[in-house]
Amino acid sequence: MKHRHPFTGHDFKIVERSNVLQQDSMGYPLRLCICQCTKCGKTEQQWLDTSEDALQELDDGRSVLLEWTKV
Repeated sequence: MKHRHPFTGHDFKIVERSNVLQQDSMGYPLRLCICQCTKCGKTEQQWLDTSEDALQELDDGRSVLLEWTKV
């Protein structure tokens, strides 16, 4: 899966995906991924939209839900 960064022109491709999910304010799942630019090689972590089917991974233990704590 590839996506172009709207501001920098990087052409990112997912190279690793984690088992960590979080939900946005509407309850849709996001997955933490490591993406690499196919042009310059830059890597960064990004929270990317994923399918709602990913939430089933929480039930069978394949993924964990990130919980934020205010300090």
